[in-house]
Amino acid sequence: MIERIPQRGKTDCTICAVAMVMGHPYNYERVLRDSEKYPKISEEGKFYGWWETYLRDEDFLIEYRPFMELYRLPQYRGQVAGLLMFDIPHIKYSHIVAVDELGIIDPADNMPPHLDIPEYVLGRISQGAVFHKEFLAVADSKTATY
Repeated sequence: MIERIPQRGKTDCTICAVAMVMGHPYNYERVLRDSEKYPKISEEGKFYGWWETYLRDEDFLIEYRPFMELYRLPQYRGQVAGLLMFDIPHIKYSHIVAVDELGIIDPADNMPPHLDIPEYVLGRISQGAVFHKEFLAVADSKTATY
């Protein structure tokens, strides 16, 4: 089970979500410090998913999976977590949350520790969110059994 790490600012959801899926000994401060080693903007001037390289460098297994497979994460009993990204076009904002066997862990202010996946997704869609077609499945290569 993932422990929630709340956001400290409006734009640090990625640091929080990455730290959450990595677990101990990765905390907010460590991931923030480590993230400074990775480029955030590609050579083409686009936002770069630095966390993918970071997770691989730290010996995590990662794979983009279809959005609908998100609902299957409980079957892995905590061995596989997810990073789920979505955009909120009307406010030009993107957000990322962690997902484990108990549901969604949103680092945003005033969110509970876990939220039901279908309820969270439907709630965000009703607020105008557009979920990415895939989520990033994450497993620790030292403990993965899938």
